[in-house]
Amino acid sequence: MSENGPRPLEYERVAGELRRMIVEGDLRPGDRLPPEGELTARMRVSRGTLREALRVLSAQKMLTSVRGVNGGTFIAEPSPDDVADYLQTALTLLSRSRITVGQLLEMRSQLEVPAAELAARRRSDDDLWRLEATMTGPEADRGHDHGEFHILLLRAAGNPVLDMTARPVFAVLRDRFGREQNGPEFWDQVAADHTEILQHVRDRNSRAASRAMRGHLAALREVYTRIDVNRL
Repeated sequence: MSENGPRPLEYERVAGELRRMIVEGDLRPGDRLPPEGELTARMRVSRGTLREALRVLSAQKMLTSVRGVNGGTFIAEPSPDDVADYLQTALTLLSRSRITVGQLLEMRSQLEVPAAELAARRRSDDDLWRLEATMTGPEADRGHDHGEFHILLLRAAGNPVLDMTARPVFAVLRDRFGREQNGPEFWDQVAADHTEILQHVRDRNSRAASRAMRGHLAALREVYTRIDVNRL
């Protein structure tokens, strides 16, 4: 064991080296990895160690395998959903020990307030139709948790980086604070807030949409903080 903790296992070292080559651009999306025998010789590891390293990178959506004559292992190009899923998993784990609810709520505000402003400027008619459906469809009548509204608003902002960054933060908080922890009055107010935000987005009033989202998230922060404190 080193002074800084246990040394990484051999397959972790190999995975780290391949990851570095991908991130630095030595290996690019669509490139085929060299044959297994060449890689094991280059990295001086066994086939079993190499395969374990490749499994790690495949699980992280950095590699993809193709069968057939022209198959092999290729460098993948992660989709925005892949990135969002990875961030959500990491944030979920960190929120249990190193990231506070307050920090997550603060980050959510920093992302979703400008997203509302951008959505008001950039939304399409289809975006409006999808947002309105979350407010008037049968799911809303059954007490839908309104999460879809926030996800669709992020997408209406037209910036996939904003979407895949903000969506995991929202999802972690949604999973932590389920609907059953709040009464109908709270969710009636959430629906009223969403209705106001939607109206501003419909009117392309970006400043008002931003202001309404800021107020909505501030109210949520107060409720979520109270719930979290009561858990202690």
